[in-house]
Amino acid sequence: MRALQLIEDRRLETVDLPPPPPPALGEVTLRIKAVALNHIDVWGWRGMAFAKRKLPLVVGAEASGEVEAVGPGVSLLLPRQFV
Repeated sequence: MRALQLIEDRRLETVDLPPPPPPALGEVTLRIKAVALNHIDVWGWRGMAFAKRKLPLVVGAEASGEVEAVGPGVSLLLPRQFV
């Protein structure tokens, strides 16, 4: 899995991350297809004091994709459904 990660103020890197664990109770795993950066991501990138964060941080708070797996108790989403 690849991600855009904020390493330090105003420094982003594309990184490889390990695959996520199987979804637990009430969770789903998504295969992300598109990500948008919003104002919170920009504030964090700029190092603004009110944008609290712990680095490194994967950015992109707004995403869409396809449900890859569903955990126990999930009934409203199905694998291969786009969200």
